[in-house]
Amino acid sequence: MGLFRRKKPKYDTSKPSEPPKDQRPMSDRTFFDLVQTADDSYLTSLADKMLSGTPLILNFKPLDVDQANKIVAFLSGVVYAAKGEIVLVQEKVFLFARHDVFEDGSMEEFLKDFVE
Repeated sequence: MGLFRRKKPKYDTSKPSEPPKDQRPMSDRTFFDLVQTADDSYLTSLADKMLSGTPLILNFKPLDVDQANKIVAFLSGVVYAAKGEIVLVQEKVFLFARHDVFEDGSMEEFLKDFVE
């Protein structure tokens, strides 16, 4: 799975200026959300974000089990189709991402403090 391999950033970190937006570490491009609905339009917007390369960290604590299961099942299919990965970050908090999100090593660094 290669979840915790380390690679150097692809931009020069010795320069004080901020890297271009598309060269920022994946951990800086992550979408965080406290999920409060299982509405279909919301789910498809999450799927579109993930398919475009944005990692999703979603907190399902406000939802009942059936709603959370619906979302996880839907996004599991999207992750499978994108050849991605799902990572349990904490109880009821998951990362959904394409496999390429883990290439620069920043996501593993970000997650290692949170993964149980």
